[in-house]
Amino acid sequence: MNSSEIDQLTDELIGLAVLSLLKDNSPISTPALIARLRAMESREPDSHRRQMLGRIIAEIGNNTLGKMRHSVEEDDLDWNDDRRDNIYPLFGNKQSGSSKKH
Repeated sequence: MNSSEIDQLTDELIGLAVLSLLKDNSPISTPALIARLRAMESREPDSHRRQMLGRIIAEIGNNTLGKMRHSVEEDDLDWNDDRRDNIYPLFGNKQSGSSKKH
């Protein structure tokens, strides 16, 4: 299986999980997504798709753990030091003084 087929199957499986969460009116969150993917994995008859679901669950779990670790490290930073120089606004600078919204 080439990487584009892997990406396509990954997108399909995550999409199915998200759609099932939406259909059930469940919250859309990382823990809910992982739980739904685990449920799909336990019911999946195809061994290849079951293996892919396991990989997706592991990757999402690892990314979530990495983000949690990163946010803890950021909380530990001393914001008065020079490390703030690499922070840029995501949506550009907000300019005050204009009351126009559009």
